[in-house]
Amino acid sequence: MTVERHTQRLRVVCAAMVASLAVYGAVVLALPVPAQPALPQSETLLWGFAFLAAVNLATIMPVYRVMLDAPRRAFAVGRQPERLLAAHFTAHTVAFARLEATAILGLVLFFLSGRADWFVVFTAVAALGMAVLWPRRAKVAALVKVPGAVDVPATSPQ
Repeated sequence: MTVERHTQRLRVVCAAMVASLAVYGAVVLALPVPAQPALPQSETLLWGFAFLAAVNLATIMPVYRVMLDAPRRAFAVGRQPERLLAAHFTAHTVAFARLEATAILGLVLFFLSGRADWFVVFTAVAALGMAVLWPRRAKVAALVKVPGAVDVPATSPQ
């Protein structure tokens, strides 16, 4: 699989996860705000969910790196990018799913408390993380670059 094709495939999956944030937002906008919250202790729940979200966010990149460690070592020896790209696809999808989980925590808070502002905060954090981790061709190309190799610029035939 080429770097370009891998990046396109990854962007499709990531775009679907970004679109799910918009769907969650549409659900929040479409539902009427209840007069009474479903859970009166919703502020305590907010702090619990905020802690869960913070731990989730703080561990996204360490988990991402661990998921790529063994495939990177195998690539350094065998120079076969297919396995590394497959591991990268999985690691990136897991990272985006964990960011989406943060938005889902906000959605649950909305359902339990009726507070759309909490949903917006959790979803904005998820969207910001997705923007930072958006798949870029240059990063994928750097991933499969052979260490110590020198890039030779392509010359046009004269």
